[in-house]
Amino acid sequence: MPPADPRLFAATWPGLEDVAAEEAREAGFADVQPVPGGVNLRGDPLRANRMLAIPNRILQRVARFKAFTFEQLVEGAAAVDWTPFGGLTPQVTCRKSRLYHSGAVAERLAKAVPPGPGGLFARISRDRCTLSVDTTGELAHRRGWRQETGRAPLRETLAAGLLRLVGWRPGTPLYDPMCGAGTPLIEAAVRAAGRWPGEDRAFACEGWCPSTPLPERPATPTLIAGGDRHGPTVAAARRNAERAGVAVALVEADARDATPPAAEGVLICNPPYGRRVRRGDASAALGALLDGPFAGWRAGVLCADADRLATRRAPSARHRLRNGGLAVDFVVFEPS
Repeated sequence: MPPADPRLFAATWPGLEDVAAEEAREAGFADVQPVPGGVNLRGDPLRANRMLAIPNRILQRVARFKAFTFEQLVEGAAAVDWTPFGGLTPQVTCRKSRLYHSGAVAERLAKAVPPGPGGLFARISRDRCTLSVDTTGELAHRRGWRQETGRAPLRETLAAGLLRLVGWRPGTPLYDPMCGAGTPLIEAAVRAAGRWPGEDRAFACEGWCPSTPLPERPATPTLIAGGDRHGPTVAAARRNAERAGVAVALVEADARDATPPAAEGVLICNPPYGRRVRRGDASAALGALLDGPFAGWRAGVLCADADRLATRRAPSARHRLRNGGLAVDFVVFEPS
């Protein structure tokens, strides 16, 4: 039977480890420690999947042992009680180890664990093998509501991390002048509504984790709005918000015509950049907003080249991330 308080690893986008750890601590998980690529923690994996918005996947650690030889590998795997997890299919990575052939390792593990569709992640690094069971199944960013995307979509888990990085909290007005499919705005609206990101989803660990009621958190009235100059994209964002069951004020409008819906708040933006979308005058329009009508707002901008942002404001922080295979910066500006 799995331990009552198992060791977990919440895999995140590189660069989001600290804010993912902050989220896990706020949610009540124990022994939270950010590490490269994610967060180590202890707690109920089903609650982790339902409550945490930033991780892409939650893994449950089940064993760690020396594996200089295939015999040690098979012995270590055979010592685990796999019964609660059902059938599993190994996925293997090997690094700086005597067992370096991932296919051969996967073949041995497949004979030591019950076969099936569940995910077993095996990592062999410096001759130590860590075995982890996937508790999530379909990746966590697939909340279910984002069935339509813009030309440069942003995953929900990354959007949740950006909201943390820029310091947005429920109750603070939020505006996106180039909202696309509306992902950051809808993520924020779900949180402001007092809902948990995975509360309506099914997860792989439900077979071995008893379901318990999630803690209640209050809804906080919050002004969340945005616009985009592409009418069909705005319509798709509205439908995404409807599927998510949240209210977001969206208009078809050029970013140059945006006006603040409140005296202060947070502006968040994922403007066109990279190979997928022509840049056009997005940088100039965004800079005019930051220096003009939104000068009193904190801002967070995701961009491939922060130095091209046409603003007089000096950034207070730069966070190196990746989006769609591209290296990007999330640049934070304090109100001027």
